[in-house]
Amino acid sequence: MVSVFVMQAAVLIVVGLAYALFDVLNKRNVPNWFAYMTLVVGIVGAFAFNYSQISLDIALAAAVGLISYAFYRAGLLGGGDAIEFVFISLLLPVQNVSLYFSAYQFPVPFIISVLIAAVFAALIYMPVYYLGIKGMGRKWPVPSTRNRRAAALMLLSYVLFLAILEIAFGLGIAGIIFIAILASASSLILLFEQQVYKGMVTLVYPKELEDGDMIAINLMDKKDVAYFGRRVKFGRLATSKLISQIKGIRRKVPVYRDSVPFALFVSIGIVVSLAFGNILLVALGI
Repeated sequence: MVSVFVMQAAVLIVVGLAYALFDVLNKRNVPNWFAYMTLVVGIVGAFAFNYSQISLDIALAAAVGLISYAFYRAGLLGGGDAIEFVFISLLLPVQNVSLYFSAYQFPVPFIISVLIAAVFAALIYMPVYYLGIKGMGRKWPVPSTRNRRAAALMLLSYVLFLAILEIAFGLGIAGIIFIAILASASSLILLFEQQVYKGMVTLVYPKELEDGDMIAINLMDKKDVAYFGRRVKFGRLATSKLISQIKGIRRKVPVYRDSVPFALFVSIGIVVSLAFGNILLVALGI
């Protein structure tokens, strides 16, 4: 007989893969009809699989939804990603076991395990793609003093973090490698921050903006930001209202059209977390 956890895992993997395919093959756009359909699937799954703890399930999904919406409105998260996080929280609120390890694992919200694995994968991808593959043949800029200091501070923070973990848990080789990869990727991204971000953007006229686009205000000249700000309430998120107000302006804005395909990494995070549990806890041997 197929266990409830295996059925939950199957639904999560299929839906996560669909989100990833839309993200990669549909120019980072997840259709509204699909996103809302997954919410329905999540609600049905919550009652079918988690009825005994439905209050916890709904409360966790609501909290994830509110936080994700705040990040979306701030232009830091795609709308499709926000809805996917709610779907994940509805279908599997807390993971106690994994498909690969039969041992009971310290229970944490499954969405946290997914995000840890997804961010880990994305941090590896960013320097490899934006500095390596996409930056191939380009002259690397000399990092600014600010970026060098930020990268050095990041490395120092990871060294201190590693020392604390070693004292608290006695890290094995897996934990040391995990932290070392995070430290190296994070420091590289900070060191060449501008080149990484410039690799993500495309310059477009306001009339070419699409609802839900994220504007790279951090890469805009301060005079341009002030120019738009005098006319409208200008922010990172391109809403239909904002687009209608600025579509006649003949100044290009940088838009994250080649940003990290985060739904792909969320899909990877789902598979990794279902198979092994929370990879941070696994690396630390907890």
